Amino acid sequence: MATMRITGIASGLDTEQMIKDLMKAESMKLDKVKQDKQYVEWQQESYREIINQMRGFQSTFFDVLKPSTNLTSASSFSKFNYGITSNGVASTALSITATASAAKSVTVNKIDQLATKDTWTGASTGIRGIKTQGLNMSNLAGNELDFSIAIGSTARTITLQNADVSELSVSDLAAKLNTEISNTFGADYNSVVSVEGTELKFDFAGSEVRILEGSNPESMTALGITSGVTSYGYKTKGIDELFDFTGIDLSLININGKTIALSGTDTVDAMNKKLNDAGAGFEIKYNTLSDKFSMVSTKEGSANNIVLDDNTSAFMGKLFNMADPKVGQVGGLNAKLTINGEPVIQGSNSFVLDGLTFDLKSTSVDPINITIAVNTESIADNIKNFVVEYNKMIDSLTTKLTERRDYDYKPLTDEQREALSEEEIEKWEEKAKLGNMRGASELSTFLTQLRNAIIEPINGVGISMKDIGISSSSYQDRGKLTIDEDKLKLALENNYDNVVNLFSKQSSVEYSDTANRNTRDSENGIANRFNDILKDYSRTTRDASGNKGLLIIKAGIENDTSAFQNDISKRINTFDDRLDRLADYLASREDYYYNMFSKMESALSQMQSQGDSMMSMFGGAL
Repeated sequence: MATMRITGIASGLDTEQMIKDLMKAESMKLDKVKQDKQYVEWQQESYREIINQMRGFQSTFFDVLKPSTNLTSASSFSKFNYGITSNGVASTALSITATASAAKSVTVNKIDQLATKDTWTGASTGIRGIKTQGLNMSNLAGNELDFSIAIGSTARTITLQNADVSELSVSDLAAKLNTEISNTFGADYNSVVSVEGTELKFDFAGSEVRILEGSNPESMTALGITSGVTSYGYKTKGIDELFDFTGIDLSLININGKTIALSGTDTVDAMNKKLNDAGAGFEIKYNTLSDKFSMVSTKEGSANNIVLDDNTSAFMGKLFNMADPKVGQVGGLNAKLTINGEPVIQGSNSFVLDGLTFDLKSTSVDPINITIAVNTESIADNIKNFVVEYNKMIDSLTTKLTERRDYDYKPLTDEQREALSEEEIEKWEEKAKLGNMRGASELSTFLTQLRNAIIEPINGVGISMKDIGISSSSYQDRGKLTIDEDKLKLALENNYDNVVNLFSKQSSVEYSDTANRNTRDSENGIANRFNDILKDYSRTTRDASGNKGLLIIKAGIENDTSAFQNDISKRINTFDDRLDRLADYLASREDYYYNMFSKMESALSQMQSQGDSMMSMFGGAL
């Protein structure tokens, strides 16, 4: 609760205002500390803007996840124009991609054979459909055969008089039911019922068949089926019930040398998942439409053909409904072709040979001529973008380093801010922030390192940036680069390998090996040198000594622990401590002034009271 202060009654003075005036002078110390703190906070913001600019530049041109623009890797220079022709016209028999080391012309004399995968196909399993059990029409006892059959989403009632079925053979009964079903559903449904030995089977490929009890319950008994049964009933049954794996050890299924444990209670879907998830180099499927199992190797070529042991061969025989499952096998083949007159055999249609990635599409008896030319336009554009963004970064840093501080514009005090509009505050602070990075030693060193990275020769590379048309115009530009596009394109055409190495050459010395940093710098190409320098200043990972990048240590960055654990934040915390102490001091000073004026008022009041008493005494005597 605030203390009530009543002053100035005896003296007639405006002590409240006098105390405010006295406190205003005292508060100037507090305002000065707040201004100093604000200025340091602006410096931190400026450093973080620079860090983000560095990281953005690094992400654009030195990120392994962006291979098309990553100048630290030769992959960003692997941009080519391809000519693939046969008999003077474009060929679609293959496609090709090249790396920097690829030959510039190749002839594929012929493609005799494409690689294929080992494929096994079984016979119809018979697990789909509804089978009668103990078919006996005499159970109808003079009643009509009546039941409901649903095919897909459509259900119809099927009725045959007892006189029509009691003396019929199984095949004749099937024929009559098909006639009735086709009359009801349409002519396309004339083979829903088939004969298996002495029993009937209801099935229709592509649609689920379901049989339900009709008006005569004895019909279900006569057919030997249960109401509600479905042709997809196999989906909920265990594989042992469906295939009878007596004598087969389901826990020791071995395919391509990998043992997979199954259970007789596994459904078909569960079994397939266990087999496919084993990563044994094959995939097995059950096709509901064809009612067949198939198995395919995951890779092409004869070396990847599927291998079964005896136990597993018996298991597959049950699934494939074949005594020997190999009867349905078509072994995988290798790709066979001739390149530059040399016969080549590959286990896959996609393969790498001498810096070229071939992707075979079809066989060809005619020669295919492949020409590879460097796409100088695309590569030059990437290098030009690098120079443009580099110059933007240099411009920004140079401006920060050289702009002068205007001491007429200091951070606003709380009282000053209250007197200004938002627009006025923004304009004022824009000027007040100027020069807050002037002469920053870290940034000056950073720019010097970048200039040296461009100038210093690279071991094993016989050209420099100047040789490909990239140079610094003058020292006053603080390292900004100019580019001669014609000279760059000519260098890419005539000296491609050296241009690639100039940017992307990688030292055998690791970045973390600080003791041999000079060796690494001398061996690295321009892009890797730049990347190292940027990491030195802006990385959030720690080195062997536990340190992050130099500017991260100094100012920190958002979304990282350094946001609060950095040198400038520590300095800001000292301002907060000083502000807390000053706030306590000002509060005590204000109390002191109020107490002092209160005593003065009390003394004046007492003197006035004594004077009144004396006047009263003398007045009474007179």
